[in-house]
Amino acid sequence: MLYKIKGKVVEKVDQTELVLEELLEKNLEDWIEHDPSILGEELLIIGRQVQIPEVNDRIDLLALDPLGNVVIIELKKGILKEPVDFQSLRYASYVSRWEYDDLEKQANNYFSEKGEKEFNFIEKFEEFCSSLGIDETPDLNQDQRIIIVGSKLNEKLGSVALWLRKHSVDIKIIEVSLFKDNESLFLFPQVILPISTTEKFEIGKHAYKQDRPWLTDGEEWHLNKRCGEEIKDKLIQINSIINENFDTVEGPIWNQKFYVSFKERNHIWISIKTRKTLLVLNATIKKGDMDAKKISETLCVSESSGLVEIRDKNSYYDTVILKIDKEFDVTSDSFLKFLKDCYESFNKV
Repeated sequence: MLYKIKGKVVEKVDQTELVLEELLEKNLEDWIEHDPSILGEELLIIGRQVQIPEVNDRIDLLALDPLGNVVIIELKKGILKEPVDFQSLRYASYVSRWEYDDLEKQANNYFSEKGEKEFNFIEKFEEFCSSLGIDETPDLNQDQRIIIVGSKLNEKLGSVALWLRKHSVDIKIIEVSLFKDNESLFLFPQVILPISTTEKFEIGKHAYKQDRPWLTDGEEWHLNKRCGEEIKDKLIQINSIINENFDTVEGPIWNQKFYVSFKERNHIWISIKTRKTLLVLNATIKKGDMDAKKISETLCVSESSGLVEIRDKNSYYDTVILKIDKEFDVTSDSFLKFLKDCYESFNKV
């Protein structure tokens, strides 16, 4: 029951139902798509009415959680009962085989329909994680989760869901109640499963897949997944410059998720964080050997621009951080001189 408080007066707010208000599952989809926190957690929606190629059926909503899990969201305007449990499990099994490219294609379709023309999937997910205070973006689709939403939980479905949870299938049941006060509607979501008394009895750890495209083809990953077209060209040019001018340097090494690296004397000398509109070059130098003002002068950039920074690394080394945007000329003599200065400084230690 929902109550409205007016001073010392307590008034009951009448409960209603989606059907009585002539509302459909589509309306419930609209609300959750607009604000997934209705489900009691932060989610990034990447699809609505998602077609599953294996069957002639669709997932109501598809999302990612901050751990990189794919979340299947199934909605029913009425009582939650079988076969929604089996239906959701089938969806989870199909989606479990999706690789990065499948998720990217799905997200691209979804956000392009929303009018986001300059869309980059991995950057979108990184921003989502970063907004929640997660610094290291997790791998995608290492596991799958199910959220089932409806007006009331059928006992049989509840029994199945509880059994699934005890066998490490991450399924969540939410009942939504609708209340009406004059012309205003109030939605009250309540998590039925998991409940606190059963949560501590859950056992087992989820297995991890090895779907990591930066390990199988890191060059493709960084150039075509993480970099925008102009930044991709910058990275290719930098790689060529380093290979042509530094014979003892090993690289580029592509097999890291967030950066490309170059090694000297079996240590990382340069790492380049890849982003859609920016490269962040980190060069290791001898401690105290270079300063940001002189580097800025060498590169002909303003010291106040924030493009150049020096950070303390350890007792022996500092790190020069150079932000390279689409306007930065990596083919200039000044950039090559900067690289040579950093190389010489690194080899002093």
